[in-house]
Amino acid sequence: MSEKTEYLSKRALLIIGITSLAILVVGLIFYYSGLNEAFYSSSSTVQAIFKAITYLGEPIVFIIIVAILYLAYNKKYAKNLAVILLFSQYLNQLCKSIFQDPRPVATNVGDEYGFAEPSYGFPSGHTQNSTAFWGYSAKDFKDKYKYNNLPIIPIIFSVIIFLIAISRIIIGVHDLQDIIGGSLIGIGVLLLFIYTEPFLSEQFNKLNFIAKIILTAAVAIILFFIGTILFPNAGLGLVVPPVLYADDGAYAQVGGALLGFGVGYLLEQKYVKYDPSQLSNKKKIINIVIGMVVLLVVYVPFEYILTIDSVYYRFARYAFATFILGYIVPLICTKINK
Repeated sequence: MSEKTEYLSKRALLIIGITSLAILVVGLIFYYSGLNEAFYSSSSTVQAIFKAITYLGEPIVFIIIVAILYLAYNKKYAKNLAVILLFSQYLNQLCKSIFQDPRPVATNVGDEYGFAEPSYGFPSGHTQNSTAFWGYSAKDFKDKYKYNNLPIIPIIFSVIIFLIAISRIIIGVHDLQDIIGGSLIGIGVLLLFIYTEPFLSEQFNKLNFIAKIILTAAVAIILFFIGTILFPNAGLGLVVPPVLYADDGAYAQVGGALLGFGVGYLLEQKYVKYDPSQLSNKKKIINIVIGMVVLLVVYVPFEYILTIDSVYYRFARYAFATFILGYIVPLICTKINK
């Protein structure tokens, strides 16, 4: 991947602008026509299909993709992808904490009619994060594969974003206003990151190594404490579900991941200097397998087995898992490759 700074073309900006306007206008038409939950389906077959699709917007999927790109494609690009995802997730949680918008009725019934989601609804996190994540991916791969001068990868990723957004309504965990908000905020996050990241990275790279470590750790910890202190879990006293809340654990997740991966990335750059572009395809595959095994061994027990109801534990386990990905896995792969 070229290190040259590339911004969006006028054509791309025009397409994004038209898409944003279309999302807003069509969404408002549906909303004021009383069709806010028009896409919801109680069909078990439709539910099964779109429950599978909605997983493309789950954190574990994003983590796996970032890990693969980090080990087999380009570390800087994977780092940027992780940062835009974390920034989007943090902003999404702030919005949910502020607006405290209840989920659709279908969600409150339980998993028989959709996923049981006790957190607030606006804006849709899956939609927002997918727009930012897959949108940034589309930018980097826009020139890789074309058919009749059409950028195939951005088209595929755009379809994925649309399907994830629609899936959230179909399985009953969001209504139309949640999806519209998630889409528009996600587009805003994407554009803001594309146009500010080169300048911020340039300023950051002027710092010495210790200053980079301190700044990264400070930002991660401050973001964690700001979100957790200002917006702790707060029940609304609703009957079904018994408690709706702003998931303050999300602030721990973002802060921990930023700390672990950020510090790990800086240490790796200075001491390991792992470079996937210099590896054969065979070594890349081996490294991906190693990375996935190590990541899952570290991530799964702490996420799904050893469950402790504490934001500090969540902060620590995400910091630990992402540090392993950012530093330890490239270190292991480098030694094995030799």
